[in-house]
Amino acid sequence: MKNIKYIVGLLSVLFIGCQEKPTQKSAEKEAIDYVDPFIGTGGIVHTFPGATTPFSMIQLSPDGDNTGWNWCSGYHYSDTNLKGFSHTHLSGTGWSGLGDIAIMPTTGEIKPQAGSKENPDEGWRSRFSHDDETATPGYYQVKLTDYNVNAELTTGKRVGFHKYTFPESMESHIVFDPTNKIFEQVLNTSITVVSPTEIEGFCQSNGWGGNRHVYFVAKLSRPFDSFNIYKDQERTKTSSEEGKNVVGFANFKTVEGEQIELKVAISAVSVEGARKNLASEGQQSFDQALANAKNEWTEVLDKFEVKGGTEEQKKIFYTGVYHNFIAPNLSMDVDGQYVALGKTMKAEGFTNYSSFSVWDTFRATKPLISFLAPNYSTDFANSLISRYSDAKDHLPLWELCGVDNTCMIGYPSVPVIYDAIIKKTGNIDEKMALAAMDDIAHTNKISSSDGDGGLDEYIKLGYVPAEIPKNVSKTLEYAYEDWVIAQLAKKQGDEKKYKEYMKRSENYKNLFNPERNMFWPKKANGEWFGDIAMDEWEPLQKHWISGNLWAYEYFVPHAMKDFIELKGGQAAFQKDLDKLFTEELNMKGEEHVDISGFVGGYAHGDEPGHANPYLYNYVGQPWKSQAMIRRLMEEMYSDKPDGMINNEDCGQMSAWYIFSAMGFYPVCPGDERYVIGSPLFDEVSMKLANGNTLKVIAENQSEKNVYVQSVTLNGKEIKDAFITQSQIEDGGTLHFVMGDKPNTEWGANPSKLLN
Repeated sequence: MKNIKYIVGLLSVLFIGCQEKPTQKSAEKEAIDYVDPFIGTGGIVHTFPGATTPFSMIQLSPDGDNTGWNWCSGYHYSDTNLKGFSHTHLSGTGWSGLGDIAIMPTTGEIKPQAGSKENPDEGWRSRFSHDDETATPGYYQVKLTDYNVNAELTTGKRVGFHKYTFPESMESHIVFDPTNKIFEQVLNTSITVVSPTEIEGFCQSNGWGGNRHVYFVAKLSRPFDSFNIYKDQERTKTSSEEGKNVVGFANFKTVEGEQIELKVAISAVSVEGARKNLASEGQQSFDQALANAKNEWTEVLDKFEVKGGTEEQKKIFYTGVYHNFIAPNLSMDVDGQYVALGKTMKAEGFTNYSSFSVWDTFRATKPLISFLAPNYSTDFANSLISRYSDAKDHLPLWELCGVDNTCMIGYPSVPVIYDAIIKKTGNIDEKMALAAMDDIAHTNKISSSDGDGGLDEYIKLGYVPAEIPKNVSKTLEYAYEDWVIAQLAKKQGDEKKYKEYMKRSENYKNLFNPERNMFWPKKANGEWFGDIAMDEWEPLQKHWISGNLWAYEYFVPHAMKDFIELKGGQAAFQKDLDKLFTEELNMKGEEHVDISGFVGGYAHGDEPGHANPYLYNYVGQPWKSQAMIRRLMEEMYSDKPDGMINNEDCGQMSAWYIFSAMGFYPVCPGDERYVIGSPLFDEVSMKLANGNTLKVIAENQSEKNVYVQSVTLNGKEIKDAFITQSQIEDGGTLHFVMGDKPNTEWGANPSKLLN
């Protein structure tokens, strides 16, 4: 395949050389033109193609199914029919939820149920073709084949905008379906006709986001001719109904090409809140809302200017930026009211957000956003802190719709908050932040995915014992996050807490088995756990998240110097890393869905190991990191619907690519050093929120020239394999000279990186 690419590329160069003028098509493209929302809608990446704006409350997207691993976002590229367009979706997660308040235009006989994807004719579903489907940032369009209706979608911050172009029909309809949910249980629904142009209602459901309400108010651009409400698939004679299965049909007589627009606002608080949200944006037409959405995305995407590289690489890069600005999501009405932890509150001095996949995104997504859009990082941090300060609860593990579903492990909100603090993104109460961190670091949670957190035992014993699920992974993540808390305590001058958490941050040592020369489960009585079959997934999954021993074996980002010494020193650690990336696994049993994208024992599809390709820098062999990073960018990403190796996870898979393509990565979030890799493009300019621009130039970079020969920052030589947060924020030009052979002298002394 590589040879074919090379030959095609060579022929292309020769052909262009024969032309009088080279094509300017690529040069004319704007950043937004490179974004393809269909990247990630295939495979098991789990993104959605529909319309949204940066960190919006609304993700207006088509639903093909509401169950099954492939439909965590409601849509999969394998779909051949759709059941409607709902207003909330998860982006790239490994679990399902949302799909609130679906709308569907139809013609012909009314069918009071959606029907099945296997037999769409039994309900209001419609077939469609990808040839009649388009998606760009802030916009989605599809031709519904069964009804000859063209559906167009765009969004504001709290309002979804629909435009439906109907054929001539005596029986055109717009279906209002509050029962639509993605892998959630519907508890109650309601529809009320307010006027011939206004509908309101709600759905109460239970799922990954807890027991919650979504209220809606919908405004039509023209009066309906009649309106039917069905309850339990039976037509009623009333204009208002409530029950577990209530759907409504606005009926119209339409002429050929008639367009009906619809605006739908939602609220987690009340119908009144939804109506206020509608009033705040509802004066716009569809085209005005679309223009605003495009402008918002252009502002985000234009923070980067990329030169060089292939068209495919640019599409992956800019689509990755797009995916990093989808979640978390606005979770507050225009009047400041919001729901969190079952309580209705009012935000004071911040905008409230939810959908925090922090276990994934603390690693690279949140550090990236803090550079580009610190106002959002401030609100994210203050939203998380408010769960402690305002709701009188605890920092969440994985929060959806204001509810901590306790998915995953550790206390990953901690590094997200601290990253915003050290980047000085805005007004964050550091004392309250430290109190919230101290609270969660003494609050054991039962993980919905991984059982007892084992925090009480961790505090008492200095490790999570083998009797508790995922004990090695939990110990290592607690230790890192304790280090983060210690840094904030030090910043606040709290010497007592600093010493306490620095001591706790060394707990990783308590699970290092010197005889095995690796982290190993230890029983509560202090004895080492016995042998574990290393070629079977099932026994490993009892002690490591997803069974990914090979990721967690290197997860000590805050104490690499001591960790390397534990492993036998630099030479031994080098050999250990060589083994990680070259020794193929021959495993038995069922592989966890998150384990994918293997290079040796390294699995790029699982976030805990994302820093591992950069670790050669800590032992004076940065050229090995450079080669591996470029290999991963080439092999683990594409511009196809299945364009990533696993769940996109609210931006983290893309953030790894974005940082890596620029040539550096936050190996240890909370540490202000960013470790150098191998830049992918000839030039990338990143416009920082402080007004400065960092320009990264990679002289001579190519598919073969992946090795760093030298680096300068604003003309000053950089000999160490890292740059700092302040250097990035100050901007200027980071200049790489690349070559096709390793420079074994550059970055060969890691002493400053290990301090």
